[in-house]
Amino acid sequence: MSDVRPTIRLHGGVLLAAPGEAGTLDDAEVQVTGGEITYAGPADQAPDFTAEIDIPAAGKLIMPGLINGHSHLCMIFGRTLGAELTLLEWLDREMPLIRSFDSDTLYLAEMLGCIENIRNGNTTLVENIFAPHAGDWAPEDAAFRAMRDSGIRGIVARGFTGRNFAPDFIETGEEQIERIGSLAETWKGTEDGRLGLFISPLLPWSMTPEHFRQTRDLADAHGLMIHQHVAESPEFNTKIEQVFGRPVRNVELLHEMGCLGPDVQAVAVSDLNDREIELLAETDTRVIFDPQTRLFWGTGFPEIKKFLDAGLTCGLGSNGPAANCGQDLFESMKYACATAKTAANDPQALTRDRALRMATSEGASVLGLGDTVGRIAPGQRADIITIDLLQPHLMPTFDIEAALVYSARGADVRDSIIDGNLVMRDREILTVDEAALLQEVAVAAATVVARAGVDAPYAPRLAAE
Repeated sequence: MSDVRPTIRLHGGVLLAAPGEAGTLDDAEVQVTGGEITYAGPADQAPDFTAEIDIPAAGKLIMPGLINGHSHLCMIFGRTLGAELTLLEWLDREMPLIRSFDSDTLYLAEMLGCIENIRNGNTTLVENIFAPHAGDWAPEDAAFRAMRDSGIRGIVARGFTGRNFAPDFIETGEEQIERIGSLAETWKGTEDGRLGLFISPLLPWSMTPEHFRQTRDLADAHGLMIHQHVAESPEFNTKIEQVFGRPVRNVELLHEMGCLGPDVQAVAVSDLNDREIELLAETDTRVIFDPQTRLFWGTGFPEIKKFLDAGLTCGLGSNGPAANCGQDLFESMKYACATAKTAANDPQALTRDRALRMATSEGASVLGLGDTVGRIAPGQRADIITIDLLQPHLMPTFDIEAALVYSARGADVRDSIIDGNLVMRDREILTVDEAALLQEVAVAAATVVARAGVDAPYAPRLAAE
């Protein structure tokens, strides 16, 4: 992306500057200079402004881009494979695919995932990547290059496994120290702060106590947040007891190891007891829900209301494309509300305004970006999307926030501005030749599937076209 960002003006639309916090404003204008929002308010009060890019927004909603707090784009070529397996069976199905990437095919997979996120209105993405290190290339570099080239605001949460996992995925503590240091030096904060790095203990039973302590030390040394799956299914706590040889639950273990706190994101949290939720609250640990994936695997879903009542800061994620076949955060909001209401037998358990905050400003705070993105206000970076309101499934729109949470789809997003760069205009991706990318992906996916020996009979036909 160019270091010189254009001036941009959006005008004539309905502005939802702070979803879940403030109402809408008709006939609004938003002005962007140097990647930063300089004005957001009534069009008739806007200062004189001549923009290089002018976006008429009549019939559209102007709102902050969505924050996808957890995905696995490295598994995207497994989309639709293993759809009726348990979580750990599904993971076994996906591993050969991840193992079969080379640098070029992984870049294409990551780019495909970035473009899918942009198309769905996600302007910030956390990619929780894990893969063997083979030869002279680093899988994380492929993810960072795709984020850089697609224009998305991206964070690579670099997975680590130290034991009890596939041997070619396991690393020594020394290897993790070297690789985290190299990634932090090469990528952290690049693209004018658009790219970031987290450290991610992948699964609790793949860590020793020393690995956990090393993770905390590395995070502190490099100023990184810790991003980790926590009690994703009842199997987690069972395996933790077996591996650690004592009756300790996932959150209790993390507390003992110093891996909770405001710089930690606990993802999934499906099988927590009340004391564990208290520990998350006491330590101000952040939480990310991926409700549709819980339903997909049949692992049960967290009682979200308990987390909200405990005062936790919460965000939303889509999980990986292979886990639920989509990157639509509107879907995540809807499923979060539905599962919260069902678990509590209470239609107020998770309201539309809180769900919208979790997908925007609160989700940004979960990732340490609350001062940067999540609202449309002067001084914030310009991560902005527009949504076409003039559609049958959104009309009549008497309550815009309810329409966003319960009726909208990622495909309703028309325009996307990320860090002050226009990356999608009227559904056309501007940072990459999407048609050419999809052709390359079809061939690459078929190659990876064949190399992995996974049964996917449609893939050869795609590659032949």
